[in-house]
Amino acid sequence: MLDQNQKISTKQRLIDSAAVLFSEKGFACTSVAEICKRAEANIASINYHFGSKDALYRAVIQYTYEQAEALYPFAESNAPIEKRFYLFIFTLLQRILSTEMTGNFYKLMAKEMAEPTDESGKLINQIINAKRVRVEKLIREVYAQEADDELIFRLTHCIVSQCLFLGLTEKGRRHHLQRKPIGIEDAESFARHITNFSLAGIRCYGGAKNK
Repeated sequence: MLDQNQKISTKQRLIDSAAVLFSEKGFACTSVAEICKRAEANIASINYHFGSKDALYRAVIQYTYEQAEALYPFAESNAPIEKRFYLFIFTLLQRILSTEMTGNFYKLMAKEMAEPTDESGKLINQIINAKRVRVEKLIREVYAQEADDELIFRLTHCIVSQCLFLGLTEKGRRHHLQRKPIGIEDAESFARHITNFSLAGIRCYGGAKNK
């Protein structure tokens, strides 16, 4: 019978392996056999430790999210809005572009958005909604006038999409555009560009709507 240390080791190997595969291929295209082969564990170990592939997927979502939170926490600051906006974008880009983590929460979420899984919906909604509130608060402060929820929703997606796109185009960027992949070393320069572009856009949009 496996001792407790061995149990923990096998469980963690399954999470690590699943995190990489789910991030690369998505939930539906990743098989239990692939996960177990990568983890050097037997097929029955997933049911033993998690109960099902769905439960393992939820564990991976939580694990990759907590990794990102620990490595690149969003800073609380009383700095001017421009600085706080930049810090949010910079931290988000670090999370998206990092290779330090096992799997990547944001690539996992991109797969999830393309092919949603019902079983994990509640957990994903909790995580995404918490981050959306943070972005919306920054946008409302920049906009500096009354804005309905639909407008804030659209502005939020415009800003976050700029960041997510950088992390999802590595192969195409290298193959089709003949440019080097964007890495975490580029996070600062892109964060400044996205911040300046977004701040100017929000303020210009607000001024144009009120003319």
